[in-house]
Amino acid sequence: MSLVDDIGRVVDDVYPLYLQVFARSKLKFEKLSKDYFRALGRRMPDKIRFFVWRQQGRIVAFAMCMVDRDTIFFEYLGLDYDVALDLHLYHWVIRDLMRWAMARGYAWCVSTAVNYDPKYHLRFTLDPLDLYVRHTSRALNFAVKLLLPWVEPTRYDRTLRRFPNYRDLWGRRPRHVAAGIGD
Repeated sequence: MSLVDDIGRVVDDVYPLYLQVFARSKLKFEKLSKDYFRALGRRMPDKIRFFVWRQQGRIVAFAMCMVDRDTIFFEYLGLDYDVALDLHLYHWVIRDLMRWAMARGYAWCVSTAVNYDPKYHLRFTLDPLDLYVRHTSRALNFAVKLLLPWVEPTRYDRTLRRFPNYRDLWGRRPRHVAAGIGD
């Protein structure tokens, strides 16, 4: 693993890995561009950290994280699926990121809202997130408002139900909780 200051130098190698993870995801948000990753590093050099994993010189994984005070945020991941599953790259990436963060005194780790099984086994807790959806048609927006609670993806995720604070997602006032590194 290496920390890369300027992702622009390797963006042509890491961006296809990000696209592989994006393509496999059941839950999709906006697809980011190469320029997005380049701009992040230029505009927020004090907050952005790019990590790259190589095997025999070839890039096989990358992660983009943000840092703020005593918290590291695991944001975007790229994996080479020709080797990722055999090498258990997801777990290597998370382990290496946590080791890096602990060595630098980060107290909290916050991760994105996907791939819950490894997070459950690492004893993460859920941090409720509001997601707002609005249709452009006022008439259809009323129907969307009624339908959305029944079709949103986390309601039916069985792994989520195993988290000790799962009920916080549904109707209770959310507690701000995150996984403490080293807990």
